[in-house]
Parts: sequence; C-alpha cells; structure tokens
Amino acid sequence: MAWEHLLENKDSGPQAFLDFVNQRLAKRQRELDAAVKFSSHYAQVESIVMELKAVRTKFVTLMRREGLL
Repeated sequence: MAWEHLLENKDSGPQAFLDFVNQRLAKRQRELDAAVKFSSHYAQVESIVMELKAVRTKFVTLMRREGLL
C-alpha cells in the first residue's frame, strides 16, 4: 500500500502527518531491532530510521514555531 493512500484515509493536518511519521518510524524501528546487526539490511533500515527521525524533528520544530502543534 502506498503511503499516499495511507494519508488519504486519515484526517489531514499537522497532527495527522505526525501520527503517520510516528507509525512508520515505529514499524521501521521494530524491523531494525529484529535485523541482523552489520548486515546490509540492517544498514539500510538504520538509515531509514535516522531519516524518519530527522524529518519528524524538523516537522515538529516548524509546526511548533508556526503554532500548529
């Protein structure tokens, strides 16, 4: 299922996007926790987790600055 489809089925707005990012981050963190350390899969998922955390941090900072969260 494409992420666009997941977003379409939820309420719109900053909190909905933050909820979506948190769900994806939790899923990838579970995947990372189950992966064999030092494997190529582990490195790939670790990179995804780091990127999702960075996106979440920047989004929350911006939304708080704008008074939307």
